[in-house]
Amino acid sequence: MNETDIQKLLQEANDAVPRLSFEEAKNIICTMDTLIIDVRETSEVEATGLIKNAVNIPKTTIDANFDHSLIKDHLNNHEDVCILVYCAVGIRSAFVGHFLLNQGYKNVFNLGGYAEWVANNK
Repeated sequence: MNETDIQKLLQEANDAVPRLSFEEAKNIICTMDTLIIDVRETSEVEATGLIKNAVNIPKTTIDANFDHSLIKDHLNNHEDVCILVYCAVGIRSAFVGHFLLNQGYKNVFNLGGYAEWVANNK
């Protein structure tokens, strides 16, 4: 796959998965049931930490061996939960968000990057 193909796929993902501002995300987290998924690699999470109440499901795990239980185990039988996905800068989270939409999940949003979240959450 060449760079043009990757850019096209990223644009499709960004078009399908709304990217939330920090304030929009905080509002959703405070007012709705949410599942926050960090799709960075475990080593990245160990180095920097997680957003409060997030679960780490690396994109590589989702790509290699997706099973709905990876998500559904965290939904507590609530199908109307907002799924908020983030990574380091927002690219992997866009791809995973798009994948989740294609798997039938609804209310999927991209939080962008962890560093951006930390910088705004002071």
